[in-house]
Amino acid sequence: MHAMDEEGEASADTTEEWHAVAARLRRFLRNRVDPGSVDDLLGDILLRLVEHQQSLKAADNPSAWIYRVAANAVTDHYRRRATEERVIASTAADDAPDIPSPSLVESSAEMELAKCLDPLIRTLPVSYAQALYLTDIEGLSQVEAAQQLGLSTSGMKSRVQRGRARLKKTLLRCCQVYLDKKGRVADYEPHSGKCC
Repeated sequence: MHAMDEEGEASADTTEEWHAVAARLRRFLRNRVDPGSVDDLLGDILLRLVEHQQSLKAADNPSAWIYRVAANAVTDHYRRRATEERVIASTAADDAPDIPSPSLVESSAEMELAKCLDPLIRTLPVSYAQALYLTDIEGLSQVEAAQQLGLSTSGMKSRVQRGRARLKKTLLRCCQVYLDKKGRVADYEPHSGKCC
């Protein structure tokens, strides 16, 4: 795959190659993620490919390299989604009343609230936001996050615990969250217009 010609302009061949790669990746993603996530994930993958063009050019099998990048992006997508769902459930669990909802294993309410995590975490003080991003969003252990921020493990645990408590307060201040018997988000009701 040739990225640019001598003047730094994308050639017609290069543009066609990128369109062909994007079409193949879109088919790949349609079989692996929900339809609403395909375009966002495709954009993320194409950005990774552009950022790592030198590795792509150096790869023995560029096609396999591209699909490995795509597969890693899909794995990251599901890991992030699972983490967001766990954080929502843990932040809402103590104060939310139980309602029976056996049919809602992965409810749309849970997925909608998961989208609110990022903007809600941004409202927290920086130290708590960093701790939650590293542990609950990026999936680092508290030991790894502590090393990355130059903190003790006990200091990181304290920040994560306090950050989760503040996130929970923020979430419950804007929304009433209802859980089913398994502790999953079954429904929510914004107190004023919308949750985030």
